[in-house]
Amino acid sequence: MDGSVAEQANGSVNEPVTVPVDVVVWRAPGPASSAEAAARYAELRSSPLGAFEPSVAAFVRELRQTSPDPASPVTWDQALTVATDAVIVHVVWPARQRVLDLVALLAARHGLVCYEPARQAAMS
Repeated sequence: MDGSVAEQANGSVNEPVTVPVDVVVWRAPGPASSAEAAARYAELRSSPLGAFEPSVAAFVRELRQTSPDPASPVTWDQALTVATDAVIVHVVWPARQRVLDLVALLAARHGLVCYEPARQAAMS
């Protein structure tokens, strides 16, 4: 018992804490700086939901054909917030890095910018 955050949150050192992160994906004319991406993320969080931009729609279709975590009851539908030309992916699964890598790969495949606000990292 070392009093770690994981131990305090779960009552046991053997149960790791999975902290959800968001990844934002959108269509842009080129790579975005972290400052540009942060501004776009703030804008998306306050915008109403709407219709898909074609490359975002293709990204979402392909993403939904995969499984974020076969052992988890959480599906993509529960983890996506879709705006008119962007998607916020709420990464809540223990295999977070695998999911982040998949989202970044599919975003690049569809010519989309990918941004992780927690790390202030634009992956485009």
